[in-house]
Amino acid sequence: MQNKLIFAILLLSLIIGSSTLTRGHEWGDDFASYIMQAKSILNGQTQEFVEHNAFTVFESSIQIGPAAYPWGYPLILTPAYAFKGLSALALKLPGLFFYMGFLVCLYLLMKNRLTLTENLLLVSLFAFNPMLVKFLNQILSDIPFLFFSTLALLLMTKEDKRGTLNDVLLGTVIAFAFFVRTTGILLLATFLLVEFFQGWRNRTNRELVMKSLWNVVLVVGAFGLLWSVYALIFPGGEESYFAQYQTFQLETVRGYVSGYFRVFSSFLGEATIWNYVYYVLFVFFLIGLWIKQKDEAAFILFFLLWIVLLITWPYWQGPRFIFPLLPIFMYFTFQGMKTIINKIPGRWHLISQGVFSVFWLIIIGIFLFSSSAKAYENLLDDRVTTGSFDPFSMATYRFIREKTPAESVIIFFKPRAMRLFTDRDSIMSIECDRLSLGDYIVISKKAENSQIHPNELDECGLPLEAVFENRRFLVYEIQK
Repeated sequence: MQNKLIFAILLLSLIIGSSTLTRGHEWGDDFASYIMQAKSILNGQTQEFVEHNAFTVFESSIQIGPAAYPWGYPLILTPAYAFKGLSALALKLPGLFFYMGFLVCLYLLMKNRLTLTENLLLVSLFAFNPMLVKFLNQILSDIPFLFFSTLALLLMTKEDKRGTLNDVLLGTVIAFAFFVRTTGILLLATFLLVEFFQGWRNRTNRELVMKSLWNVVLVVGAFGLLWSVYALIFPGGEESYFAQYQTFQLETVRGYVSGYFRVFSSFLGEATIWNYVYYVLFVFFLIGLWIKQKDEAAFILFFLLWIVLLITWPYWQGPRFIFPLLPIFMYFTFQGMKTIINKIPGRWHLISQGVFSVFWLIIIGIFLFSSSAKAYENLLDDRVTTGSFDPFSMATYRFIREKTPAESVIIFFKPRAMRLFTDRDSIMSIECDRLSLGDYIVISKKAENSQIHPNELDECGLPLEAVFENRRFLVYEIQK
């Protein structure tokens, strides 16, 4: 019966998720870099990609990313790109499948921690969550990383079945998480800290200490071997992440602590009422954290390490960067609520258990209705193409491809997207002085933040000739 229930939840989530996918992609060009990396893997031109992308990243007004993201997610995208080319819809399918995998891992992770009813409620909260279902429309690494981080925690906490195979598999999964996102190294740090504390507690027991050391050798060995192969196959570029720490300012940490505290409420919804629900749930989270502190060291350490990374990173990352923490947050919240319920005596105990289930069923119902409505609306709109894939954007890219020399440098507010669609080097500029690095300037009439305002372009004093215009964009050639 329970297998049928979890299958039904997964199937319904898959239907809703697939129905939410559109044929386009919103602006923000991290996705473009991932796709170009996938294309370079397919074409055997990974080093050429890094060289071109380094020009875009370091010649723009601000560093817009690393010279290369970790190659794990582009590798995941490569089959879809090989099959359908630059199809946004096809390139979103890997994220959908990894989300289904995450839900399975979540169910297995909580199987021995919660009752069947509680586990099904928890999985349903994630299966139909509007924020996460909507995020499936992004060609980004967050969902695959959510799968690998949850799988790593599952393997890390299987104390009753830990053995050589499990430890090698754990090291492999942590390596895959690291290949998808550099922050996956925090999973390895979590494992090492857990083993250190266990070894310290059992330091008088030589057998247990040696067992812990052997676990470390197996996990680190598997991780190191795969990392060596990865480093030999793919060029560097991720190290430019660390260059972004040059803009770190201590005063931003306080604001980020407050910001990331509030951002957890986005899991519930954007309306103000959800903020108040979140504040109540946060109290239960703290209770659950306190009650389970000795049993869930891996959860707690990973949560703390991840939070420290977020609040010290120079740039605000928003809700998507807390995805790996959401299962842990909700688990401790459930445990906190159960702790209070178990202290209620007599028949009120049974009533409170019913209230617990009804409360979460109502929220799941709201999630299910909201996600289903958005999916239905998307299907009615025929998976409408928007943003960087809309007709006006595509017409502009086509002009650049067909009417500009191949060696041209294009100034654009999303330079990686410009290079993806036109195969022209591109940079972003918010300064007049930097415009001289380009040969053409493409201006969005919506006056996007990462460009010079259309009304202020004349003040730069450059000799410009208008060569293309549509409802969305203006293209100028810089006379040299």
